[in-house]
Amino acid sequence: MAITYYMLQIPAWLFFTCIVFFGAASAGLVTNIFRKTIRVKILRSHNEVTGFLFLAIASFYALLLAFVVLIVWEKLNETHGDVSKEGSSALALYRDVKFYPDSLASKELKAVYLDYVFNVLDDEFPKMKLMESSQITAESFDKLFYTMERLNPTNPMQIQLVSGMFHHLNELATYRSLRISSMETEIPAPMWLPIIFGAIITLFCAMFLDIEHIRMHVLLNSLLGGFIGAFIFTIILLDHPYTGSLGIEPHAYEQIFTLEEWDQENKIKDQTNTQMINFQNQNP
Repeated sequence: MAITYYMLQIPAWLFFTCIVFFGAASAGLVTNIFRKTIRVKILRSHNEVTGFLFLAIASFYALLLAFVVLIVWEKLNETHGDVSKEGSSALALYRDVKFYPDSLASKELKAVYLDYVFNVLDDEFPKMKLMESSQITAESFDKLFYTMERLNPTNPMQIQLVSGMFHHLNELATYRSLRISSMETEIPAPMWLPIIFGAIITLFCAMFLDIEHIRMHVLLNSLLGGFIGAFIFTIILLDHPYTGSLGIEPHAYEQIFTLEEWDQENKIKDQTNTQMINFQNQNP
């Protein structure tokens, strides 16, 4: 498990403050020590070359950061899309099961399906935030396949409905697999080497710039260090789609339970109204 995962266990505002402060403080402190150690004449004699070199290195490093941010942003959007499609398939399958004409088969199948939905909400997504897999959810999903395969449609309409249910179930299985696999698609550890090394080189070149006032030089380099820290915070935050303040939530699965609760409430209301009508008919 990557160290960036543990960083995201800190509240986002605190993590942002810490990483920006660390970047700014480190850059400012090193710049202050550097300016008090290196002779100003040497700096001025090479200021034109140093400025050109700093501009080139800073430009290439900015391209590197932009490239990494673009990658993790596209990955996050792709994961959001897969989870949304999974949720749409889950809702469609819920309606197929709910309105299946065979009441006995529908009741059994809906119980198995709601058990799977409950495991997704109660076990799988909480474990995905910890970058772990859920065995109980995988078993309940296999049980859903097994139960649906035992359906015995007796007329053309039921055959068509079962075919549609299997279509939605296979779609659900596909997007669920994509969601689970996306849990492990974080930035490889070797990719962090050029990011960290590039930050050090950029700040090191900035220290060779000839700025007359030491305090101004320290302030500018501190701002540069804080800005780099903010970029790294953005990369870490986007790199884990199920962890941190931007973590993806199973809203579609939650909606299934909401629809089920509404359905139960409506049934209770209908039973109550029926009883009242019967009572009124018996006691005119």
